[in-house]
Amino acid sequence: MKKWYAAALLFGLTSTGAHAFDLTPLETSISNDGPPATHYAFEDEGKRVSYRIDNKMTVKGASDSVAFAFNDIGTAEMKWSKSPVRPVLPFDEKNLATYRTAARTLVPHDATDIQLEEETPEAIAINGWTSQQFIFTYNIFGVARRRAVTFVNLRAQEQVVFEISAATPDYEKAYARGYRVLNSISELPATGLPGPT
Repeated sequence: MKKWYAAALLFGLTSTGAHAFDLTPLETSISNDGPPATHYAFEDEGKRVSYRIDNKMTVKGASDSVAFAFNDIGTAEMKWSKSPVRPVLPFDEKNLATYRTAARTLVPHDATDIQLEEETPEAIAINGWTSQQFIFTYNIFGVARRRAVTFVNLRAQEQVVFEISAATPDYEKAYARGYRVLNSISELPATGLPGPT
């Protein structure tokens, strides 16, 4: 069963308590009435979550962020990380300029012809989270690209950034696959969490 608090672990937020979330991916096998399937999992204070990537993706990360590579789409990349907006601000007209500026800083420094193409509230409709998305177009090394930067409030005072980018022709396919990974977050049973395999 999916739990909203489990998602917070996945994104590597810093806890307000003495312990920090650890986003370092641990590979594990999970069997649900069938052959074991590979998942990745994180643990924090006894809370365990997993997510699935498809067989054409790889993942690596540390405690504060995780990066995903699309092995069949060389121009695509995805990242989940702690939000640069602290403290978390509401997604209202008063604060949108702050979020817009923060999103713009996540576009590569060597990009040219940067345009803010779209702003979408509630772009990530999962687990009751609230979100604000900014989509940029730009050129880098002569290649036209799109990048979605989505600020996601998992709960009060806990916000993460979901980024995905690709060359323009590959963007929609990469975004759909990235969204499926995000949507696969689920709580693991309370039994011991397997270590790396």
